Amino acid sequence: MRFGLKLWSTNQDVMQKAADLIKQDVFQYVELTPIPNTDITPFLSYEIPYVIHITTERHGLNIADKQKEDFNLKIIDDCIQWADQLDAKYLILHPGFGLIDDAMDFLSLIEDDRVLIENMPKVGLFDEQMVGYSPEQIERLMGSKFGLCLDLNHAVKAAVSLKLDYKLFIKDFLKLNPLMFHISDGNLNYEKDEHLAIGEGKYDSEFLMKCIESTPNKNVTLETPRSNLKSFDDDLKNLRLLRRHIL
Repeated sequence: MRFGLKLWSTNQDVMQKAADLIKQDVFQYVELTPIPNTDITPFLSYEIPYVIHITTERHGLNIADKQKEDFNLKIIDDCIQWADQLDAKYLILHPGFGLIDDAMDFLSLIEDDRVLIENMPKVGLFDEQMVGYSPEQIERLMGSKFGLCLDLNHAVKAAVSLKLDYKLFIKDFLKLNPLMFHISDGNLNYEKDEHLAIGEGKYDSEFLMKCIESTPNKNVTLETPRSNLKSFDDDLKNLRLLRRHIL
């Protein structure tokens, strides 16, 4: 199993620590989100494996909004350039909120086969109707061009909204052969996105880890919180807790 550290392009000051952990084989890659108007140069000096997480709704991206087509294309093109320069294996993309048909129309403009569509909760933090919350929607969005990044936390949240057994729901996602995973903890009585530390919520972490182990592509990024943005101590603690469930 390969574990990834989640970073943003504003986290230049901890890159040496991240690179050291990868050199020690504690983590195996960095999942990096380029923030608009930041510089790639500091990241080019580290010869480490990267995955790019395309800039999200937090900075205005929403591929399901027809009015933002030019803006969305520019954001994604910038992230593709980061991926090219950093030799990133994948680019992870949120399918946004609104209408799935509008998201699919936009995806017809993207030809990069490194793109992985990330599944979403059904309801956004501000009550948005998210796109890509079910295996059926994700399969439509993937088509024959794209892969899947299975966010296990998002899948649980969608199952809560739909009043479904989250374990059976995740097993349906596994049939789509995810190439990457995101993991965190959360509560089972709340449908909106949470990113809790492992053990702070109610998810069955042993089950989630077995799901990852059951696939050929065991790449999993920790999406757990850091109490100190200049330290990876919380990540190391969460990693130890997850490793207990690896056979």
